[in-house]
Amino acid sequence: MKIDWMKNLFKNKSRIFISVLAIILLLAIYCILNYNSLIAVYNFEKDVSSTYANMELAIGGEAIGIKLLATGVLIMGIDRQDTNLQVGDIILQVNGEKIETNTELLDRAKKSEGKELSLEVNRQGEIFTTTISPITDSVSNEYKLGLWVKDSSAGVGTITFYDKISRKFAALGHGVTETKENYILPIETGGITTTNIFSIKKGVAKVPGELKGTITTSIIGEINGNTDKGIYGKILKDDIITSKNTIEVMPKSQIKEGKASIFCTLDDNTIKEYEIEIQKVLLTSIGNKNMIISITDKRLLDKTGGIVQGMSGSPIVQDGKLVGAVTHVFLNDPTRGYGVFIENMIEDMSSIE
Repeated sequence: MKIDWMKNLFKNKSRIFISVLAIILLLAIYCILNYNSLIAVYNFEKDVSSTYANMELAIGGEAIGIKLLATGVLIMGIDRQDTNLQVGDIILQVNGEKIETNTELLDRAKKSEGKELSLEVNRQGEIFTTTISPITDSVSNEYKLGLWVKDSSAGVGTITFYDKISRKFAALGHGVTETKENYILPIETGGITTTNIFSIKKGVAKVPGELKGTITTSIIGEINGNTDKGIYGKILKDDIITSKNTIEVMPKSQIKEGKASIFCTLDDNTIKEYEIEIQKVLLTSIGNKNMIISITDKRLLDKTGGIVQGMSGSPIVQDGKLVGAVTHVFLNDPTRGYGVFIENMIEDMSSIE
């Protein structure tokens, strides 16, 4: 009897030992396969931490109006087949002359007398030259290019954070795009304004909600950069940030799944804190979809149904530290969406003059 008991004990210990060994082996294999990614995360975190060591960050949460003037004229649609231009292309020059507005492009076509025009075009960062022949419009009898174009963009978003030392700000957590292909809009200049949120369109499955606000003429900052992780610029009015308390940054390797908060402004036009849950941390991901978050605060759910347009950029705080910003909503579940690591936004902001 005693011998059988000792045999079972030995077998159980052997199984435990084999199980522990297997776990260690799997962890070793994972580390080997993901060595480059893990080292990149460590090196990136080290580099960014040295950057924000010289900053004094304060969280935002304010709703703002956003106005951008594109570098060139963005093609939104094409009504002809005889061109190699594409939706998303940006026309920079016509016959060697810089184009900044829709009106300037239209004027060049009208005065062309139907002669071929030489275009300098930016296609996702690649600059090339092509030609196009204006065509006569059957209604106005004027020469046109058969293109739908846009030279500016405007909307509502949320400030993520300020650097109290440099007076720089970051907002949105994603870039401003103007086509379904989500090309980042290169900007000539831009500004942020005060805004008043006057109504909320509640989000439901497959129909995104929206904060509706007025974009005022009161400019509070200039925009210097537009990247896939946000818009960046400088605050023009010091009193906006002097009253703000500073906040520490949490490195992405320390972010935990669990409770957190976001700060945003709704139709009461006051910054408030709302509870969320960080459901997943995608440590090695790049871009602006680094965390999966879920809105859990009943007050926010009752007001908005979850994440809505205009809340992009709302700062995410965990354990009293700044960890990221809201970026996207899940189309089929507006209570859930993505967040970007704050380190990624700091890296982009530091690279923009």
